[in-house]
Parts: sequence; structure tokens; C-alpha cells
Amino acid sequence: MIIPFPISLSQSTVQAALSAFLYEILPGPFSGDPPAVFSGWITGDVLTVSNIIEGTIELYSPVLGAASGTTIQSQISGTAGGVGTYSVSFSQTLGSAPTGVTLATGVDVIAGQPNRAAEPANPWFVVMTPIRFVRLATNVDNFQDVKFTGSISANLLTVAEVQTGEILVGASIFGENVAIGTQVIDLQSGSGGIGTYLISNSQTIINETMNAGWKTLTQDAGITVQIDCHSSDTTSGDFSQTISTALRDEFGVDFFAGLSGSLNGVVPLYADDPAQRPFVNAESQYEWRWGLDCHLEVHQTIQVPQTFADSVDPTFVSVEAAYPI
Repeated sequence: MIIPFPISLSQSTVQAALSAFLYEILPGPFSGDPPAVFSGWITGDVLTVSNIIEGTIELYSPVLGAASGTTIQSQISGTAGGVGTYSVSFSQTLGSAPTGVTLATGVDVIAGQPNRAAEPANPWFVVMTPIRFVRLATNVDNFQDVKFTGSISANLLTVAEVQTGEILVGASIFGENVAIGTQVIDLQSGSGGIGTYLISNSQTIINETMNAGWKTLTQDAGITVQIDCHSSDTTSGDFSQTISTALRDEFGVDFFAGLSGSLNGVVPLYADDPAQRPFVNAESQYEWRWGLDCHLEVHQTIQVPQTFADSVDPTFVSVEAAYPI
């Protein structure tokens, strides 16, 4: 059976909206590109980069692993955005030649529970894991009657006239001679109206009236996403507190509302207070991890086939005569 219509908003939509929010409030490059991860050391106000693990170093990006608030001001020497020396905003001493320490220009945000996926090379990262959906209200249903005149030859539906509605990919086709289970699987010359459409069942039907109505089911739901902030130092606690504060504020609501397309259908409700949840890695070493649950609201819709009557022929029944006391 072909699934009629995909659900909207989907779990991936929620994660994309939340990911955009996290990249907005957590340290990262100004360009929005993934952060760079590299090895190096700082002496005074000069950062020496000995090895690029991934990405490209951008000017004015934060340097995670250095003193709080450290940013890259300019490149002094070396390959642009790569191995070389850079001027940083604060004078300090960190690491030593020739290997130095692992540093990054921002936080990575990743989805949780991918099979056989190793930790990112970046020691500063945030993991999003959806853990619960909760219904918030009874469904709200909307209907669309779709009626047209057409014919079918093999797997091609030809629509000559549309009386009402719009023919959608995934819609079920109903008619006096139409085979049960017939669905529109692709557009050909038609785009909702007059034209041709690819259908699931091969058959032959001379011109007749057909229907492709549908009903939209909308559920107001809450989704809880567990957010885990990892770091090689105590900054993961700062990250979790930043997330909790921003999600409980008008800023968070306005940010989600300003996202484009279907992403702005995700609305933040609140976030729990952060808690430390130590993480044991594959080497049986403890890492810093602070976590909190983020609660979001979404209006999820699905569309299902729906038949409609062209006319009603009522029969009146006398209650007193038919059902005497």
C-alpha cells in the first residue's frame, strides 16, 4: 500500500528548527559554516595552529578550549584558514609545542542515536534526541472534495475537466469502475487540474466522473527533545544554561517564528533546568556532559482519503409509529 501523504510537521522538521536555534545561541563561526577543529597552542596573544583536524578557521570566531571570550582577530602567517599563526583577543598561555591541545571555533550540533556513529572530532558538541510525543488537544479535521471527469488507459489517468478541488499526489481515486486501491503516484502533464497523472493500478476506463477527495487530520502535540551538551572542560554547563535561559524567553519564541517554511511551525514551550549527566566514552573515560529536556509544540497534520456524496435522498421515519412506547 502506498502511504497517501507524509506527516507534517515531521520529527526531522522539529530537529532542523531546534538545530538552527542552537547554532544561533551557542558559540560558532559568523558565516554559519561548520566550526573548525584543530591542534595548537597560545603564547601571549598568538595562537599557533599545528594541525587542522576538520574545517577552516574563520576570523572573529571564538576559540573553545581557550580563556573564556577568546576570539581570533587576524591571521599572521601560514595557509589561509589553516596551519599557521593567528592573533587572538586575550593574552594567555595554553598548551605547548609541538602538539599543543585540541581547540575548536564553535559547537557542533548533531542528532542522537545514529547507528555506529563515533563521537565528532570536535570535543564541544550538542546532541539532540527526541524522547517523547504528547497529545495536547483533540484532532481538528478539515475536508476537501475533489471531483473530476477523466479516463484511464493502463497506468495513465487523463483528466478532461475538474468540477471542484485539486488532484494531489498520493490521493486515492474513487469511481464506479475504478479499481480499489488506485492512487495518484506522480504528476505528468497535470498539476492538480486538467492533464495526465501516473496511477498505481493498470486498468481501462472510458470517460466517467471520478473523485479524489481527502481529509486533513491535525493534532496539537508536544515533543520533548533531550539536549546533551558535551565538552572537554566545564563549558558544557554554560552551554546548557544558555539554552535553558533562551528557550524560556520571548527571544526563543521570536526566533522560531522567524524561521522559513515549515520550520516556523515549531513553537518553544519551556526547558527544564540543566543537570550534570557524566558521560562514559568508548575508552571508559568520564567526559563533561550537562543535559536538559526541551519542550516544543507542533501542529502535526496528515491527509487521508475521503469520499463525498453528490446528493442526499433522505427517508423520513415517524418515530412515534416506528418506535411506539
